[in-house]
Amino acid sequence: MIPLYRDEKWLVINKPSGISTHQAHEGDLGLVEWLKLHQDIQLHVCSRLDKGTSGVLLFALTPEAVVEAQAIHEKELAVKTYFFLADKSSRTSWTCSQPLDNKSCKTHFNKITEGSVYALYKAVIHRGRTHQIRRHAAASHIPLLGDEQYGGPVFSRLCLHCGTVNWPGINHILNVDPPKWFVACLDGLSEAVTGLALAEKRWPFLSAITDCCRLIHRGEYTKDMAVDKYGKWLCVTGFDESQSAAQLLHRFRHLLASLSQLCGCRGGVIKTNRRDPHKHKLFADMATWGEPVPESFVVHEHDLQFSVRLNRHQHFGLFLDQRDSRSRIAQVAKGKRVANLFAFTCSFSVYALAAGAEVVFSVDLASGCLNRGKENVTINHLSHSKKGKFVKEDVRKWLARQLRKKQKNPDEFSFFDLVICDPPVFASAGRGNSFHVEKEWTALAHEIYEILGEDGKALFANNHQAGSEHFYYDTLKIFFTKVTRLNSPLDFPQVTGQPPHVHIYWCQK
Repeated sequence: MIPLYRDEKWLVINKPSGISTHQAHEGDLGLVEWLKLHQDIQLHVCSRLDKGTSGVLLFALTPEAVVEAQAIHEKELAVKTYFFLADKSSRTSWTCSQPLDNKSCKTHFNKITEGSVYALYKAVIHRGRTHQIRRHAAASHIPLLGDEQYGGPVFSRLCLHCGTVNWPGINHILNVDPPKWFVACLDGLSEAVTGLALAEKRWPFLSAITDCCRLIHRGEYTKDMAVDKYGKWLCVTGFDESQSAAQLLHRFRHLLASLSQLCGCRGGVIKTNRRDPHKHKLFADMATWGEPVPESFVVHEHDLQFSVRLNRHQHFGLFLDQRDSRSRIAQVAKGKRVANLFAFTCSFSVYALAAGAEVVFSVDLASGCLNRGKENVTINHLSHSKKGKFVKEDVRKWLARQLRKKQKNPDEFSFFDLVICDPPVFASAGRGNSFHVEKEWTALAHEIYEILGEDGKALFANNHQAGSEHFYYDTLKIFFTKVTRLNSPLDFPQVTGQPPHVHIYWCQK
């Protein structure tokens, strides 16, 4: 996140749509918590923007600045200018003074321009009440595009943007132009505009910490497709086996061109996902466009690097839906004994090692995954310390072995301070020895609890979307003193009518 302005009292940023100013509950990440987790910035809320609203947002850096901001609001000394899209209206300039929640307020409206379907409006306020512009616009019979709560047309985001804030004491123009697609919307919605509205909820905001993110989540745009960005390349996953990759490429060609332009991408791949990947390859077929995607290339997250393979590989090498979890591990790993179970390509291990863990055991049955994990440790210059241990073994056998050690010599057993357990939904581990997360969950929870030290912590996760979330949570509650449900990153939002993309739990022994 690159600030629009910063001094000893104030921090001003360009807030993306899709994230609240402050967390709604423990385990959620509002913008305040996100900036603390990912950029170690401690902020105080002194003004807010709704979750769906983008644009200029001011925070206080000291408690004294919060008091000063309250006085500025009460005296209505600040001026905030918003832009929004709504149906066309015959009025060009007016003021709505309707009290909200028994409190006085005013919104000054101007129509900026209009197209064949929608118009672009400007709204100016001095002190905002809850949903003031949205409610006053609805009272003026022009509810905002994307504001279903107040009667607006359905769209992929709330089309409200804070463009300018004039703040006493800041002799600097705090300005962010509305998204370019606002103007493109005036003549009606298109595939490309809808996709850009979704993608700009994440990019370029996330570019401050990574060059990877999910641009379009499954179910937001269509149930048939998701789009991820890895470095300079896009990866489209199709979920309808009846449509070939070539058909998807033709169907979404305009959208992909717009996304590539937004993110500066050179090309990409499209893969059709199989419903039953355990009996066949995960992907049915593949199509490409643009420049050829390298067989292997490096992406970054924070100051760390990871090897990624998009082409004909079943697993790319970096799960984007665990970005927040990796940062949480980094916050607590220093000096700790860490076990990363079902380690895959060891991204959690890399974070723990980089944070100064005493030792990190990466356990996985797949030698290919561990080899890629060793590669990730090496490219981050973390292999020389010899603190990373790679164990090719069934996690269940490894846990059983730890328990035998503990039982045999309890006084000499080296407990773990931190355990990561992110198993696959299903895996074949030889005849009669297959793994299914729902069947194994209780044993995993119990055995991990047993090898944790008194103040140990564990991160559990799985993406068993067809499973019972209550079962996974309630099982962990049997063993751990505190279990906190963690939300997915902002680019993996909860889609109405669909199960959570991933279950993540932070557990304290």
